[in-house]
Amino acid sequence: MHRKPRNKKKSIFYVILGIVVVLVLGVIFFFPINNAIRSATGNDTPSDKLVKNELAKKIEAKKTGDPNADKKIDQSAKKLKGIKMSEIMQAAKDQQSAAKLIQRSSSLSPQASQKAAQELFNDPKFNGIRESLSTGDWVKTYQEYQDLSKDGSINQLQQDLGQ
Repeated sequence: MHRKPRNKKKSIFYVILGIVVVLVLGVIFFFPINNAIRSATGNDTPSDKLVKNELAKKIEAKKTGDPNADKKIDQSAKKLKGIKMSEIMQAAKDQQSAAKLIQRSSSLSPQASQKAAQELFNDPKFNGIRESLSTGDWVKTYQEYQDLSKDGSINQLQQDLGQ
């Protein structure tokens, strides 16, 4: 009995198809898996750390050359890295938690922190970024941030707060 030689092209196709399916499923289920790991361990996941490092870089990019202002910027970036992502996600759902977190992680006064949180929760243009942040969808959060930066909303909020 002779066995039929396997078709190498067919085998390669199935291997590539399997890899593509695994990658697609990984992308689809990345955020739920990431959130489940965070919930189970109580700690930040590697992607959470990556997101916070990128946010810290954005904060540090605001340095002006003024030693006093730059010191506050460095402190804010360092504080951000020390806050658990689950706490940030919770603050995106609750105005009072957001105000406390803003005050704790920035150089803003309690009144300015309240004002910032109020603006973030009352202005509908910030709904998308809060919702994506509260669910841990970092790609959507980044896209929302880019949109708010392009339309001037972020700069307007900073000006309103005297930053």
